Amino acid sequence: MSEDNSINSKLNFKDIFFTALNKWYILLIALLLCISASLIYSYFIVTPLYRSTGKIYLTNKDDGKISTSEIAISSYLTKDYENLITDRAVLDEVSSRLGGKYSYAELKRAVYIENPEDTRFLEITVTTASPNDSKKIVDTVCSVAQEKIIELLGIDRVTIIRGGNVPQSPAVPNVSLNIIKSAIIAILIFAAAVLAMVMFNDKINGPEDVEKYLGISVLGNIPYQNRNKAKR
Repeated sequence: MSEDNSINSKLNFKDIFFTALNKWYILLIALLLCISASLIYSYFIVTPLYRSTGKIYLTNKDDGKISTSEIAISSYLTKDYENLITDRAVLDEVSSRLGGKYSYAELKRAVYIENPEDTRFLEITVTTASPNDSKKIVDTVCSVAQEKIIELLGIDRVTIIRGGNVPQSPAVPNVSLNIIKSAIIAILIFAAAVLAMVMFNDKINGPEDVEKYLGISVLGNIPYQNRNKAKR
């Protein structure tokens, strides 16, 4: 019980506040170091990755008014189309049309398929280290997928709604997000340092500290006098 009281007495919010106020330069140093490390990582260490997205639409010639149940079935079947697009049958052909620059395994990692809920749209996103390659791969995947889905899955019509774009800035790394994360880390380091200073500070600075740490009352005090000055 006495140990808990000792800890609580040391974790005085007033002491924490004034310690943080007096040691503001530690926060400044931590911010400078963490943000500098984040910028070095973002600009000189991690490889920038560029993302390009295309969109295709799946439909049949005899589609007229579509019921809710038909939309649900179509959305369910769209999962099959997603799997086909990332299958070797499609990606090997994509690799061939790109002159073998990217292998099946590399394309598999680079291509991401998303199907917005309750739609027959497929969004094809490609992420590579080259903005131009990202666009080329997206366009080629859309083209090959259009052919293979019609050929293998019996869909009458696959329309390429939008081809890929040439990204102007990298998707990875996100420099702004990295700076925010590094600032949060710096603040946490500063908070931990301040708490440690308060908890492990056993210095007696006055009668109040004697009563707080030792639990005894001070009846009087003897003023400190520098002997060297007294001799003079």
